[in-house]
Amino acid sequence: MGKYGNKIREDKSVLTEPRCPFCREKFSPPREISTELGFFTGGICVCKAVYSYDPSGKNQGEAFMDALVYACGEDWDMALSLEPDTDYEQASISYDFHHHTIASGVRNRNPFSRYSDLIFIKINRQSPVSDNPGGD
Repeated sequence: MGKYGNKIREDKSVLTEPRCPFCREKFSPPREISTELGFFTGGICVCKAVYSYDPSGKNQGEAFMDALVYACGEDWDMALSLEPDTDYEQASISYDFHHHTIASGVRNRNPFSRYSDLIFIKINRQSPVSDNPGGD
């Protein structure tokens, strides 16, 4: 405690640092990734989790499938045969693309919000695809 009972201020910037929900490491800003069928905006974390950016917040299904298929080396059959929570884990965070930060609290779903969604998919270690995300 500081003078007169005031608390020393915490550094709140760490609450908005862009960190992977699985390994807590900082991740790079989403970039355009080319695939066999086109492209998506996302990236790969150091823990091999694949993330996909949904700028509108209304297209999470497409962002989810982009990340899942890319994590499976673009093998659609394998991606569609995986079981959630058994073969892969998923997480979603609110993300500000322009400032490369995440929302630190509850965000409202107003259409003018600057936050969008990042969908993270991590293939479990027991799965054979975890060694080769995106076929790289």
